[in-house]
Amino acid sequence: MIKEFCAENFTHIEKAIKAGANRIELCDNLAVGGTTPSYGVIETVCQMARQDQVPVMTMIRPRGGDFCYSEAELSIMRKDILMAKEAGTDGLVFGCLTRERQLDTDAMQQLLEVAAPQQVVFHMAFDAIPQKRSVDGDRLA
Repeated sequence: MIKEFCAENFTHIEKAIKAGANRIELCDNLAVGGTTPSYGVIETVCQMARQDQVPVMTMIRPRGGDFCYSEAELSIMRKDILMAKEAGTDGLVFGCLTRERQLDTDAMQQLLEVAAPQQVVFHMAFDAIPQKRSVDGDRLA
């Protein structure tokens, strides 16, 4: 079972791991649902977590609000993915939707190509999709 701790910075990482967290989701600005943390925070948290073999998943999100991103924002996200990988993250957390609140497959593909070979988790943007469907198209909700 994954016991994930959502961290806004490095201050509670050691305590969370001692309490049983076996994965860290690292972001900044939780008040808006999380945004991309700085290089220094990512690098520090990865070094701390690596001591206990706890993977760090870094949020890639240029701003709060919806999950519909402009070309400029997607460019920022691609750069942030490269930065997070360089800083030592084990994986990435992001999600892109269209204005109709459906999965933006074009934007996701762009980001996935830059993210490879890191593990990627589709984040809370999933909750904004009005009608969930299973992989084979059956309605879930």
